[in-house]
Amino acid sequence: MRMPWPHGLPSLTTNGFGAADGQTVRPPRHTARLLRHGLLAALLLFGATAAFQLSTILQDRADGMSRYVRVDAWAVGQLEYELQQFRSRLARHVAGDAQAPWALVAAQLNTVRATLPLLHRSQEYEQFRLFVDVDGTAAAVGAALDRVNGLLTDRTGLAGDLATLSQVEAALAAPLIRLRQLMVDVATVRSDLQDGDLANVRWLIGANRWMLLAFGGITAVFILLLMKEALDARRAERIASDSERKSRHIAEHDGLTGLPNRMLFHAHLREAIAGAAASGHDVLLLTLDLDGFRDINDTFGHDFGDSALTAAADRLRQALPADAFLVRLGGDEFAVIRTGSGASESEDALANHLLATFQQPLVCGDRTVQLGTSIGAARFPVDGTDAETVMRAADLALHAAKAAGRACFQPFRIGMMTEVERRQDMQEDLRRAIADGELEVFLQPQIDLASGGCIGAEALLRWRNGDKGWISPGVFIPLAEQTGLILPLGRFVMEAACREAMRWEGAAARATIAVNVSPAQFLYQDIYAEVCEVLEATGLPSHRLELEITEGLLMRDQRAAMAVLKRLEDLGVQLAVDDFGTGYSSLSYLKQFPVQKLKVDQSFVREIEANASDKMIVRTIVTLASGLGLRTIAEGIETPAQSRILGELGCEEGQGYLFARPMPAADFRSWTSTWLAQAGAQPAILALAAG
Repeated sequence: MRMPWPHGLPSLTTNGFGAADGQTVRPPRHTARLLRHGLLAALLLFGATAAFQLSTILQDRADGMSRYVRVDAWAVGQLEYELQQFRSRLARHVAGDAQAPWALVAAQLNTVRATLPLLHRSQEYEQFRLFVDVDGTAAAVGAALDRVNGLLTDRTGLAGDLATLSQVEAALAAPLIRLRQLMVDVATVRSDLQDGDLANVRWLIGANRWMLLAFGGITAVFILLLMKEALDARRAERIASDSERKSRHIAEHDGLTGLPNRMLFHAHLREAIAGAAASGHDVLLLTLDLDGFRDINDTFGHDFGDSALTAAADRLRQALPADAFLVRLGGDEFAVIRTGSGASESEDALANHLLATFQQPLVCGDRTVQLGTSIGAARFPVDGTDAETVMRAADLALHAAKAAGRACFQPFRIGMMTEVERRQDMQEDLRRAIADGELEVFLQPQIDLASGGCIGAEALLRWRNGDKGWISPGVFIPLAEQTGLILPLGRFVMEAACREAMRWEGAAARATIAVNVSPAQFLYQDIYAEVCEVLEATGLPSHRLELEITEGLLMRDQRAAMAVLKRLEDLGVQLAVDDFGTGYSSLSYLKQFPVQKLKVDQSFVREIEANASDKMIVRTIVTLASGLGLRTIAEGIETPAQSRILGELGCEEGQGYLFARPMPAADFRSWTSTWLAQAGAQPAILALAAG
């Protein structure tokens, strides 16, 4: 006869024992175990009476424990809560709060008095009452309520009556302390009683062991083992529960600031909107972005950036009201959710308070930094009827605030959605423009200020849309950077510019072509491999290609930037720092990085004739570059006086409307011939290019 496989053990199928799927098998190595289980089952059958008696006792004990559990702190906590509500409403009424009328205060007092009998509801738990002074506390609270009722009887209001308020507070102070102590006593005694019941259970097991011994010691051992397994399982459950709570907290909170993270934010926002929809209240959502954080992070490093984020989070915690739900969405972006009565307040007041809070510098270790914040706001149900729509509206408002400048607040407006749709249309147009040939590379000459010779040109992208005509680079370039289209655009500009440079003839055939490289090209794709592919495809010598990179890009990850720039230098490509002086300029990176040229930003050139500060800044940049063996080029030159001053300061090269506006490639070739004929600068070009 084949014995069935014991319940709870896994069935073995065709894993080497030859039984078909679904059939139980009896491996030889388990025979002894099956016999032991059978013997124990037989002994337990004979000991059924004793086991039944024991189970009855254990059940009685368990029922007793559950009764103690049910005598929990709920009644005490409920009474304390209602008392605190009464104190709060009375204080607000005395302070003149219109939302706390006398009728509401009186109703709350009646609620407190109606809650008091809850302390007397457990008359059957006499054992519990031997250890906890429930009746004494109830009597004290009742007496205090009688005194308060006497103070307030026949009153129609207490607005401004601080004396009566003080009497009420004095009357309730001691009962409140007794209530809090009672909650502690309840928890302590409940635990002690449960431990006592468990001790009784163990004692009963020992006392009844003689009954089990009558049916065999093996039965007793079996029962004890089962109890141990049950206790181990409960212990494991507690450990697993604690671990789950910790894991859940880690999953739902930001590790740096300790704030709730994006996952918990979405859950809380959906819950808040569901509750507000049922109650008819509003939900207010603010999204915040720290102004200037990226520059600080790039300049001082990620560790300091983390310190700045932590300090900003602490500043927000202190500035927000208690009912605000603050989260870190990621990076330097935060969000605030307010519900209930707090959400009905003006978002302008809260936003302006936060803006004012960030006017003071943040202390990060031994440094202070100035970080502002841009704020967007949206409200349920006015700006959206679900969490996703409200979040999108708040994001749109935040983008509008950032576009308006630093430290700005912008609530959501319907027109913002139209702006988003316009940007999406432009994004699709720009995507098609690459394939439809609407993009064109214009060239702006770069001039040697001493000789007047044209030493090269900067490649600038232009877009002529079939329906809208010429679209400003200031509009579509930021959009391309935000959407990732800058990667194919950058490749297009580099390849088109190099191909055009190969068409130049005569002296211009040895001039350089300057191409801007966006941070996205540098960080998110192999710029070295891309340059190699373009040079190979176009045949342009590497020394004729000049890549213009920004200071922020160099500062973001100096080690990685150094490795890439060194490979480009070894390839023979020229490197220039664009818009020098507008960021967090640092002598250390100029010494480390293999750059050959600094480009003075046009903001310093524009007023150099009248502004002594701009002139001093340019002089400093030129002197710095000269000391490091670097050339300088100024952009935005529009007048002969600007050109003369820059030459006197030692700036070697320049570009701007004074010499020529950006022009199509064919026009540039014609312009070059004319310029050379007028300036007679062909020998200078050859000498500079050869050098």
